[in-house]
Amino acid sequence: MSKQRTQYLKRVKALVKQVTEWAESHEWITKPYPKKMRDVDQQIFEIPALFLQKGPTRVLLDPVAYDVPGSEGVVDLYLMPTYDDMASLYFENGEWVIHYPLPPESVETQSMNGSDTLALSEQTINQVLDSIAQHATPSF
Repeated sequence: MSKQRTQYLKRVKALVKQVTEWAESHEWITKPYPKKMRDVDQQIFEIPALFLQKGPTRVLLDPVAYDVPGSEGVVDLYLMPTYDDMASLYFENGEWVIHYPLPPESVETQSMNGSDTLALSEQTINQVLDSIAQHATPSF
């Protein structure tokens, strides 16, 4: 296993655990599940993903890649069942940050290359999740 892939796997496991704790304390139901990914050497490996639900709103915290230019990994938040990419979490400068196009007004954002970046915390992940739920259009 490559060092980069091993580090990404460790970071995503810790992220899923932390988001689970933070979301559950805000009435989100969570369910982790293993996702299969293929690395640059065509080796298949498993990494945790996280399904979140609050009322009729379902969101997927989905690991995407560890070999992203300008970042040490990316995980997307998708609104389901449409898989609309609502936010992305990047591991940058030793920490997870959230890139979210419509940040909650109560959270200060730092403009970064034209997008808004939020430091990952219990408050920001739940504000982003609640904002996604508030603006979600029910599927038919």
